[in-house]
Amino acid sequence: MVSQESSYLLPTPTSKTKLFHTLFTPDAVPVKATLLIIHGMQEHSGRYAEIAAYFADRGLAVLTYDHLGHGKSVKDKKDIGFFQLDQPDEKLISDAEAMSKYLHQQYSDVPHFVLGHSMGSFVTRCLLQRAGSQFTGAVITGTGGPLAGISLIKGYLSLANKIAPHHPAYLNTLFNIVNNKHFKKDPDFSDTSWLSLNPANRKAFAEDELCGVPFTNNAFYALFSIYKKATARDWANTISKSFPFLFISGQNDPIGDFSKGVLQTVTHLQQDGFKDVGTKIYPEMRHEILNEEIREEVFNEIYQWILKHL
Repeated sequence: MVSQESSYLLPTPTSKTKLFHTLFTPDAVPVKATLLIIHGMQEHSGRYAEIAAYFADRGLAVLTYDHLGHGKSVKDKKDIGFFQLDQPDEKLISDAEAMSKYLHQQYSDVPHFVLGHSMGSFVTRCLLQRAGSQFTGAVITGTGGPLAGISLIKGYLSLANKIAPHHPAYLNTLFNIVNNKHFKKDPDFSDTSWLSLNPANRKAFAEDELCGVPFTNNAFYALFSIYKKATARDWANTISKSFPFLFISGQNDPIGDFSKGVLQTVTHLQQDGFKDVGTKIYPEMRHEILNEEIREEVFNEIYQWILKHL
């Protein structure tokens, strides 16, 4: 496996932004397919190096990248947790599409898959709304279903984004309180308990200076705007009914409403005529299913699903 890090200048007439990315390529085997990985909020693509290497060693070319406001795509500390002032939600989706096209240009003659986790799962679902035909299948992890009151939340954040876009949002505190409510009785409880059952993963997240950085009003506005688009009842209407999905979640993931939101999403897709929607719920596991102690089992589940859909 060979990895190559660089920054990608997005190919638009007005954009001057660069996204840090890493391309993992198979060392000694022909490339079977590509996989674009889209990470979650308040983290970075470096946390996906293990899974990227796993797939590269099995013949997939894997591209990871840092969203604006995240990881090594940030050039100025004031922009951590900030996307852009105007239409930040559209920027996130457009960036994902640009990175997808970049990967496809490198490997134009193989099947293309996408894996989105958490915030990245909602970006992925929006990406598929406009560019589903570019992909052979999608793996969705750490995702959720419709959220009550999201229109009101989005309205509030729209105003906050206009008044104080760079200001850390109050929702940072509320987000942790709500997500950790179920885990207060953990003997080793901390602010990161909701992320993972795996204590080593929680410790690594807490000690990573590029993780857990508070979101600004601007970033939360983008997040909830994307969430609303990605979880609307008709969100998949523009996607072919034969398009394959694999939804993976920890049973105790609060973002997925403890699997209820994930299963509701799957049920809606099946009701709408989607013929190939796989689901895997891992008992007792939490939000970061790709970083739990059973992660190699999860990696293999995804790999076998990809092989089936080559």
